[in-house]
Amino acid sequence: MTTCWRCWAPAMPYVAVGFALLAWWFALPAPRGDLALISFDSAPISQETIALDGSENDEVALTVTLVPAPNFASISLSDGRKQVFVASLLPLISHENARIALKRKEAVRLYALWQKGKLSLEQKEWLVDVATDYEVEVERKGFNLAFWQNLLHRVDGVPPSLVLTQAAIETGWGTSRLAKDANNFFGIMCFKAGCGVKGVNTLGEFRRFESAQDSVSAYMRILNTKGAYRAARMERMRNRLLGDVPSGLNLAKTLLNYSELGQRYVNFLIKIMHENQLEDYDGADSTVMVEVMTATEVTPKKVK
Repeated sequence: MTTCWRCWAPAMPYVAVGFALLAWWFALPAPRGDLALISFDSAPISQETIALDGSENDEVALTVTLVPAPNFASISLSDGRKQVFVASLLPLISHENARIALKRKEAVRLYALWQKGKLSLEQKEWLVDVATDYEVEVERKGFNLAFWQNLLHRVDGVPPSLVLTQAAIETGWGTSRLAKDANNFFGIMCFKAGCGVKGVNTLGEFRRFESAQDSVSAYMRILNTKGAYRAARMERMRNRLLGDVPSGLNLAKTLLNYSELGQRYVNFLIKIMHENQLEDYDGADSTVMVEVMTATEVTPKKVK
């Protein structure tokens, strides 16, 4: 039987990720000391299959299995805590970026239909739901160019190097109380009494998450929706329009508002990213996609 290479082409980026992760893992130094005693629970927390075209019946799909994270605090840095931290978090990042990529792929497809005036009611409802989730305003008259510009600036993945670096800084490579007790890997806060975990010398509380995956999802949503990170989204789109893989290093340079430390925090981000060669992970979980928007992100005028 002849192999249908076109059928498998969409899956190749994910296959490449799998081989890259395996090659990287086997290339790590042999574990020493406490690292050899770390046991990963073989029982998965959950398993999910994502069809690459959004269809549940697609023969080519990405299956993601979530397993409990190890106790990072029990591993000394010299015994490989950083490697275990990256190996545990990278699949979660790839999982969330894959989910976002599916939405983005569908949004690009619907943009082409919108240009031809062929959007169905169901497709319009889907767009409104996604726009609401990503805090993109829909004008009373319906979709327009500003809507599509904002949507495609926001519905996009986050470079793994940036996610890994911020998680490492915020949790001390997974050893912080927030990471262990609240699955909060990014210092994400909430501001209602009893909404999370109380911090030291902070006005609000830190959010509690059911899993590390939920923490990664919330972090990416914050970067993709909040006005404070508009510059990061602009830089990401600039990379795409130039045909480059979105760079975590370039996005890091825009995150002056992520911490009260401002530029000092940005400098530290870049330092940690460089020292641990985390930029190498950018693009490993990316899908190839032709961009359709060339304009900058704009804010639609509100209808009075």
